[in-house]
Amino acid sequence: MKLSLVIPVFNDPEGVGRLLAQVVTLGFFAEVVIVDDASENRSDPAALGLNPATLPFKLKYHRVRKNRGAGYARNKGLSLCSGSHVIFFDSDDLFTDGFTLLVDRLQGREFDFCIFKHVDSRVRARGGSGLLASDEDRWQDADARGALGTLSAEGAQILCTVAAYPWNKIYRVDFLRENAIRCTEIPVHNDIEIHWMGFLHAQTILYSDLICCEHFVAEGRGRLTNRRGRERFAVTEALIEVQKALGTNPQTRSFIVPFTGFYIGLFHWIEAQLVEDLHRPFRELIQEFLRQNLPLEHYIRVVDTDPELGLRINRILKGQRA
Repeated sequence: MKLSLVIPVFNDPEGVGRLLAQVVTLGFFAEVVIVDDASENRSDPAALGLNPATLPFKLKYHRVRKNRGAGYARNKGLSLCSGSHVIFFDSDDLFTDGFTLLVDRLQGREFDFCIFKHVDSRVRARGGSGLLASDEDRWQDADARGALGTLSAEGAQILCTVAAYPWNKIYRVDFLRENAIRCTEIPVHNDIEIHWMGFLHAQTILYSDLICCEHFVAEGRGRLTNRRGRERFAVTEALIEVQKALGTNPQTRSFIVPFTGFYIGLFHWIEAQLVEDLHRPFRELIQEFLRQNLPLEHYIRVVDTDPELGLRINRILKGQRA
């Protein structure tokens, strides 16, 4: 396995420098691709004080002239990859010892992607050592236990509903390219499309319950995670692409109810994040999304399978909270 690491970065040279220092010690990455999204504080090798010729991996640096967001940066990074497999990683996150163990176990294995556990900084701050409780419950329900295993079809229908992250999976590069799987190039929620399209198209999904990285969430700062404005309305662009895939491929029908439940829950979460003045416009947006993009066949399947989810959809269509 020739492993590539793609790092989108915007104004975080300190984070990139810290991550690259760690990657040097790990020793198993074939290449690192940094895509600088028009940062004011550049993250090129010279700015980081690095000499690419001395690094134990090939370092590629690409600077975007105009800020286009993390989704575009990840897509650009993928286009520059020469490895057989890739992981997309945020500049302020770090690998844990479990990642080294996982990479060793993956050598020689055939898979489209491998999903692994991480520790959330909010959980660590409370004295914990793993996922948010809702995601941990899904891992348990999917029976995804062990340092490395093959996810069952039933397990995939459960584990697909964890929070959509781009950095908790190792993808086979050709799998992404052959199926045109990408991030949506929108300000936030750009990782929904790559997450769900991966589950819809994959023939072989591996999982590992090893804690392989730490995801840092800076509460109250200007990170994308904390945005409360209209940029969150673009979430429907990512959902529409997945909805189209569900409608054109009969093999994906088992994901109709999980995906619908995922985005109805996401709508509720987004509305809670938005400033008060945007609540009504957002409800109108998701009303229209459902009317235009939820086929009657899918709605009937949802109501038959999960009546409570059907009631939540009806509340949205009436202009009520999700």
